[in-house]
Amino acid sequence: MIVGVAWAMLHDQGLPLHLWVEAYNTAIYVQNRCPHRILGMSTPKEAYSGKKPDLSHLRIFGANVYMHVTKDARKKLELTTKVGIFVGYTDTPHNYRVYLPDSGKTVV
Repeated sequence: MIVGVAWAMLHDQGLPLHLWVEAYNTAIYVQNRCPHRILGMSTPKEAYSGKKPDLSHLRIFGANVYMHVTKDARKKLELTTKVGIFVGYTDTPHNYRVYLPDSGKTVV
């Protein structure tokens, strides 16, 4: 099931296949925050921790994102933002994994 979900996410957004690991991780992350019938319509995260998960930070896989570039990481006339593609979540709240197509790297 996860393979099909990850494949659909990649192809729906027209992303390269080398991002399959990011798609798998994102699919599992979201699935763990969705209710399951076998758990009495609670989520796996809720069954494990005892608390309902916060879903306000969820974003659309493959959506364009704009990252702020700090003054330390840029020169005087360089742009203050970089355009990337949202590809996943991190363990730290409110941090996201972003794919930068220009450099071919995934950053947090």
